[in-house]
Amino acid sequence: MTRVFLSWSGDLSRKLAEELRSWLPGVLQFVKPYFTPEDIEKGAKWNSEITKELEESDVGMLCLTRNNLDKPWIIFEAGALSKNFGKSKVCTVLFGIDTSDLSGPLTGFQDTKFTKKDFKCLIETINGHGGDQKLEPKVLDSVFEMWWPQLEEKVSTILKKHPDEEGAPTRSDRELLEEILELSRMSASRPPRRSKMSHHAILELLDAIEEVFYVIGKYGDKNQFMLHDRLRRPVKLLALEIDSPELYERFMHIYRRMKELRRPIEDAEQENPEDA
Repeated sequence: MTRVFLSWSGDLSRKLAEELRSWLPGVLQFVKPYFTPEDIEKGAKWNSEITKELEESDVGMLCLTRNNLDKPWIIFEAGALSKNFGKSKVCTVLFGIDTSDLSGPLTGFQDTKFTKKDFKCLIETINGHGGDQKLEPKVLDSVFEMWWPQLEEKVSTILKKHPDEEGAPTRSDRELLEEILELSRMSASRPPRRSKMSHHAILELLDAIEEVFYVIGKYGDKNQFMLHDRLRRPVKLLALEIDSPELYERFMHIYRRMKELRRPIEDAEQENPEDA
């Protein structure tokens, strides 16, 4: 069984990923797509479940639209999938955009335009991970020709009906590159020893931090937000201690998301300084 992780962010991207999830097993029956949140078992902690799937996936497909190119979750999952370099293949699928629209870390992945020729190359890549179950070239050609019109029609309908999302905050190339550089330095400076600290315990800690950040982001004031910056270095050191830079990457995703929650509050305070 070949595991394909479908990464999405935003309503349009989610709908496109859902179509891919339904379509892929029809073409390649040995493929098992993973699509959140529907593929998470009831009762499972979604953070731990996604982390496990990211580690075990053979192929990652990032469903990119004009409105999610700099979304933290897309960047996080792309980074986590690329950690399995040599095992996983990470492919960006471009819906309604071109290669020239990509920037930052997403430019480092093999991109696929949603055209018949380009998408078939992607399917051939996935087929190559099928081992004994992979289809012979002639069989794959025939199956793809049969299934492609269905996917093309559904994706076209979704793109035409879905309104563009506007006003989403964006991050600069500099911010994205600085973060990637910091994560690269963490990987390069891993200590030779291995700690006996529990990886599960650190995940539990991050779960708690996420809950605290949510409450602060929704109800707190600007002084309480100093907690964000205060925790950044300790979390980084813990991630290094257990040789798991991806945990720090996850923390930064939480950090950025809570800063976005805080932004409307800060804007309101600037407009009404007497209330701040």
